[in-house]
Amino acid sequence: MSRTSLFLLLLLDWSCTAPDLDQGSSIPNSEIFRSREVDFRLELVTRGMKNPWSMDWLPDGRALISDRRAGKLYLLASEDSTRTLICNAPQAFTYLDSGMREVLVPPTFSDEGWIYLSYDSVQPDSTSTLIVERAKLQDSCLTERQILFTALPWYRSGYHYGGRLLWREGYLFITVGDRHFRDSAQLLHTHNGKIMRIHGDGRIPDDNPFIQQTVARPEIWTYGHRNPQGLALDPATQQIWEHEHGPKGGDEINLILRGRNYGWPLVTYGEEYEGGPVGEGLAFREGMEPPFRHYSPSVAPSGLTFYTGKDFPAWQGNLFFGAMGQRNLYRIGMQEGRIRAEERLLEAKNWRIRFVRQGPDQQLYFGTDEGEVWRICPLKSAGGQE
Repeated sequence: MSRTSLFLLLLLDWSCTAPDLDQGSSIPNSEIFRSREVDFRLELVTRGMKNPWSMDWLPDGRALISDRRAGKLYLLASEDSTRTLICNAPQAFTYLDSGMREVLVPPTFSDEGWIYLSYDSVQPDSTSTLIVERAKLQDSCLTERQILFTALPWYRSGYHYGGRLLWREGYLFITVGDRHFRDSAQLLHTHNGKIMRIHGDGRIPDDNPFIQQTVARPEIWTYGHRNPQGLALDPATQQIWEHEHGPKGGDEINLILRGRNYGWPLVTYGEEYEGGPVGEGLAFREGMEPPFRHYSPSVAPSGLTFYTGKDFPAWQGNLFFGAMGQRNLYRIGMQEGRIRAEERLLEAKNWRIRFVRQGPDQQLYFGTDEGEVWRICPLKSAGGQE
């Protein structure tokens, strides 16, 4: 069997089931929904976790899932969704916003065998921070673990760690929140409120924008962020998109550009939680990047992905993210860099969605605070007719 044939066979294990709707058969662990442009089904993938925060797939068809609040990492079988706890995983700090975060399988995995993890760690003096590691997977255990990045400084704060990871063209991008010390997002000698760019082995690229500034952290790619909880690559343009939580309102979606300042806390569309403006109350300032889209009141965005699958042509190129504040799955229809449509999906479920990713079967997967992972599938009969 060729490598291509084997890969296609493995994808079949993750493919959505095809119930015979013409015969009125029931769909186990499945629900049917109608949106503005397409009809779709939900299929339950796995349940029983505390807070699934990230998911990615190995070339052999198995999936990795992080459980933030439990501080655990799982291996999910493709044929029956059996979940196995991964041993020798980092001991994550699980308090308030902290925990086990991103799991990333880069395109280089087949050649090099590395997977990437982000998690929050605590020291004996109760200070904590975000850590990024790479490791290899042997059976269901991590081996050869290497720490690549430690966000500095450490703080006695359990908030705004960031922790999303993205791979682009051999570089690893890392989001770090402002850790509830808002002014530090504008200070280049800290990692707070920044997006980082490093090589896959932890080395710092010599063309990073602030590497020649002696007071700046050389990993910094962009700054002026509050709490970035979504990071996605547009496969059509290779551009990086990010979203972040504002304070009371002012959640943002941003196009991430090298060396730019995204304004927090000097500019924001949000306000203080007790009311009143943040700082001078400015929404725009010369030399700072305005958001592509902002939300007030807050939607509390989490997870971010572009859909490129073939089963829902009307959704191709659309952005999807969880809106935890509004408890729905948010869809943004994009066309030539502009918003042409917005839609709130799954509002009746009232779920707080933590991640959304496109799987190897080209379907959308998402995890909820209810401890479940679901898959969005096309509404087809057994004969393949919609």
